[in-house]
Amino acid sequence: MSTFFDDSHIRQILQAVNITEVVGNYVALKRRGKEMLGLCPFHSDTRPSFNVSESKQIFKCFACGAGGDVIKFIMLREQMSFPEAVRFLAERAGVKLPERGTKNSPDNTADRNELEKLNRWAARFYRSQYDKDEIGRIARDYVNDRQISEEAARRFGLGWSPQGWDNLTKAAQEAGKPLEELARLGLLIKKDQGGFYDRFRQRLMFPVIDALGRVIAFGGRTLADDPAKYINSPESPLFNKSRTLYGLHAAKDSIIKERTAIIVEGYTDCLMAHQYELTNVVATLGTALTREHAQVLSRYADRIILVFDSDVAGQKAADRAIEVFFSQQMEVKLVTLPAGLDPCDFLKQHGEDGKKAFEDIISNATEAMEYKWQMLQNTLEQAGSVKEHRRAADEYLRMIAEMAAQENIDGISRGLVLNRVAKLLDIPSSEVHQRVNRQRRWQRKTANGAQQGQQIALDGVAKSHQEVLEVLLNRPDLFEEVRRAIPDVEDITEPVLQQIARRIWVCLEKSDNVPLAEILAGCESPQLCEKILNLAELGEIRGNYEETLRGALENIERIRRQRAKQELRVVFDKAERQYGKDAHNAMMLEIQAKHEPDVRRRPTIIK
Repeated sequence: MSTFFDDSHIRQILQAVNITEVVGNYVALKRRGKEMLGLCPFHSDTRPSFNVSESKQIFKCFACGAGGDVIKFIMLREQMSFPEAVRFLAERAGVKLPERGTKNSPDNTADRNELEKLNRWAARFYRSQYDKDEIGRIARDYVNDRQISEEAARRFGLGWSPQGWDNLTKAAQEAGKPLEELARLGLLIKKDQGGFYDRFRQRLMFPVIDALGRVIAFGGRTLADDPAKYINSPESPLFNKSRTLYGLHAAKDSIIKERTAIIVEGYTDCLMAHQYELTNVVATLGTALTREHAQVLSRYADRIILVFDSDVAGQKAADRAIEVFFSQQMEVKLVTLPAGLDPCDFLKQHGEDGKKAFEDIISNATEAMEYKWQMLQNTLEQAGSVKEHRRAADEYLRMIAEMAAQENIDGISRGLVLNRVAKLLDIPSSEVHQRVNRQRRWQRKTANGAQQGQQIALDGVAKSHQEVLEVLLNRPDLFEEVRRAIPDVEDITEPVLQQIARRIWVCLEKSDNVPLAEILAGCESPQLCEKILNLAELGEIRGNYEETLRGALENIERIRRQRAKQELRVVFDKAERQYGKDAHNAMMLEIQAKHEPDVRRRPTIIK
């Protein structure tokens, strides 16, 4: 059954959840005075600009403008709709929402929470197959051969998809699970001729769990002769592989504590690291690291250590990853394992000393700049022409310029690096500095241009209406005075301000003691929430609420009278053109006609 809710349920949820606890699951917050501060999860934040007010139960980023209450935070962070975010928080807070409709009612749609429940059911099914004596033997034998402990296998929820095309399909039918939604999650595939079949067959299953502990996808390692060694769930409303890291749910607390995240490439690499109590390790899902991955980790860590294979593919992956994390102003180091070894093999090779051996190579990790320098030297040695030589150098200088533009490298370090480059290229250091500075200025100009937002141009009366709303968001007890002057929100003609006014009027007509968080709670648009928070902040900064309100209302009345006079002038001019010396009488008739729109009641003017 689907659920419904009204303002009373939203108030219950807001009273039951603490925004700092919810946000703290995503962002590493530090107390500063009465507020909490952290890196914004909604843009590439490098200097903490994300504020959470526990007293007001709101958040606000002073860089990108994102803001709102706890519901808006979940909407933005989890890409949920307003109803989905309300249901998500209600479940967290233990607030039971009323149910309506039936299983077959048209308003029953599988939202994200329902999809996650299906994934969790599938994870239990795969685990049950893994535990079965005969059916799961091949999977358990493989896990034992890889020296993965039973405790680690259970902690990470390893499962087994048996041989056959319809094991999950039949189990879903028997359990009454919607096959269409399982196909939407990628667990089943729809046949052209109708019906469904299992996507994962004869594969060791790795549930992919997000930072909140929700099963959002699966990875499967073939234990048959399938040429596709690993396959993952396709992207779905729950799963975006470009921002998902395997093992983050288990590693998050350690990453926050140590402010360091170690990134490996494979499921078993990550799992084995945790088995050896290296608990700040996460893994990619067979994809290159993206800026979204970096943004996710930047909420928890200041330092990234990349552990990639020593082959050409591993070096290229490391090269791309360095630039991704530089864009987030994060400290990056690299570890290159001995040839032919991945982290899982390395740990097993050292047995009981695996943890210490791994920690030793991590402590000796190469700084990213030094790694890039070594790569440049190797490339220049192998360059067969002046053109290749120049291309390699330009690529390195471009990276330095990007780092400088993002303030990810200090002036002294930049100077030393560029001098080394000049010596290596056998050109004057001044030329190298000039080239980097030109590119740095261009990048900053491009970035600044992209960040400039458009502001709403407000006329005189709209500015006064805005000031009225600024006051009400801070002093709702002044609502009656405002309502006497502005009895109808239709009088506020600027569309965005009118939307905000409607929300304020709805809340304050019930009570003049409504907190800002409750006004925000009923606002489903994150963009509108940002505007409301901006107005509240402007009002708080200005202060002098009674005086500001008095001045704004007086200005609104003055402009209204001015406009009335202008309208009279238009009517008079029109009447004078039509009726000449009888203009005054004609004008009065026009004014009367405005108040008596029925033409049958208008007097006829006889010339």
